[in-house]
Amino acid sequence: MNILIVDDDRFVLEGIRQGIDWSSMPFEQVYMAQSVRKAKEILQTVPIGILVSDIEMPHESGLDLLRWVNEQGILLQNIFLTSYAEFSYAQQAVVLGSFHYFLKPIEYSELREIILKAAEKAAESLENQQYQQYGQYWLDNQKNLWNHFWKELALHREEWSGEKVWKYLPESGYRYRPDDRFLLMLFSLSYGESAETWRDSMREYAFKNVAEELFQCDGARAEGIVSLGQDQYLLALLAPAQAWGPKDAKLRAEEFICEYKRYFYCDTLCLIDRMVPLTQAGESAERLLEARKEALSFWNEAVLIDEIFPSQLPYTGPDLERIAILFEAGNREGIHRSLSGYLDAMEKRRGVTEEALKSLRYDMIQLVFSQLREKEIEAHRLFDNPTAARLERESLGSVRAMEKYLFYLIDAALDYGNFVEDNRSVAERLKQYIEKHLGENISRTTLAEEVYLNPDYLARLFKQEMGVSIAVYLLKRRMERARYLLQETQKPVNAIAEELGYENSSYFSKLFRRTYGVAPHELRQEPKMREDESGDTWR
Repeated sequence: MNILIVDDDRFVLEGIRQGIDWSSMPFEQVYMAQSVRKAKEILQTVPIGILVSDIEMPHESGLDLLRWVNEQGILLQNIFLTSYAEFSYAQQAVVLGSFHYFLKPIEYSELREIILKAAEKAAESLENQQYQQYGQYWLDNQKNLWNHFWKELALHREEWSGEKVWKYLPESGYRYRPDDRFLLMLFSLSYGESAETWRDSMREYAFKNVAEELFQCDGARAEGIVSLGQDQYLLALLAPAQAWGPKDAKLRAEEFICEYKRYFYCDTLCLIDRMVPLTQAGESAERLLEARKEALSFWNEAVLIDEIFPSQLPYTGPDLERIAILFEAGNREGIHRSLSGYLDAMEKRRGVTEEALKSLRYDMIQLVFSQLREKEIEAHRLFDNPTAARLERESLGSVRAMEKYLFYLIDAALDYGNFVEDNRSVAERLKQYIEKHLGENISRTTLAEEVYLNPDYLARLFKQEMGVSIAVYLLKRRMERARYLLQETQKPVNAIAEELGYENSSYFSKLFRRTYGVAPHELRQEPKMREDESGDTWR
């Protein structure tokens, strides 16, 4: 515990410091302040148990300080010092909850005894406060603590396997028993287009509330609802073995799927494991996550994982040759129909597994990248953006997610292919980029990255469209900009050179003279240079 003594008279402070044997007192630190402002700074940074304060001080009084302490919710014991035996002071001190009211001059022995009594009261109050806070904390956070326990178990299954799991249980008002049985379920949700109207936190909140209410029945209760990311949740039920089992959970899950689709326009995949003791819960979570890779044909169904068998169907991709022909023809609708039909057929024959979707994604990426390469488009740059990354990351979750990703690949590739076929559009975009970055290090590689094209191809395209190379055009625009700045501003020559990307002002002046026949400083001494309609300069 710490004590703070406040008095505007430094001799009073020094007297208290030396007049009391603080080493025999239960305080870690004795703080001193000569103003209310300084006292507030200390109270905001250090926990104080006892406040001894003068009442009469410049600017703000000790009474003002105690009011502020109460407003801030700081719990401490206050002792007032005053040189004036005024009733109004004593009255206000009582109203503000001061522990004691002390008249100067001070008897240090008496002050010491009062401070010790206040310290006992402060310690008792702190203990009660901590007890109440812990009790309330547990009531408010019990659910969060157990969710955290189950999340740690799900994410660190190997570390928490077997009997080791018992020592990781939170300290709480109850513990699991060795004979308790748990049923774990894995939910995957796909909101489709409606996902854009729901923030991640809103979707998680909705799922947890509906699931907790629906599975809280017949003696079962949801012990943990863990978000695994990407709208995937692990639900741990503590259920009486005699009254509950996987089939009961399946009935409830089917009800959940119907209700959730009705209200949230959401597809759901629910996988259910057998009942296990706590020591096997990590293994159960592992089984569910592995089973999901083989169960992607079971959307909008609740499935017992013991009834899922690995697909024996070999992967057979779509008609890539036909899709390539449609791509060359720019027939995106035809490609969409072809891919949708292929995915629907895969789903009907229960052939949707994570491995099958990975193979399909690989085939389509190769096809699209190959088509773009023929147009000199660097596909890895075109698809280096957050949208592509997110859709690719989500694509293995379901048939619909894969369809969305493949449609994005096709549409983006066709749209950009159409753009680069118009040389004027590409040249105009490059000119705009050059204007915005005249003072930067621009090369054909830099420009190629801007429009996702092969640098050599870009250089040829630019010269064909503009009649000059990239380097010549860039020099021309920099010199024209330099001429404008020299004529229209008072900026120094070296500042203009630096602004246009030339670290060496002498080299800049040499280029300027070669372009206009005069040095930069000479230009400022002559009439403004103008351009005729042909673009030639004259004076």
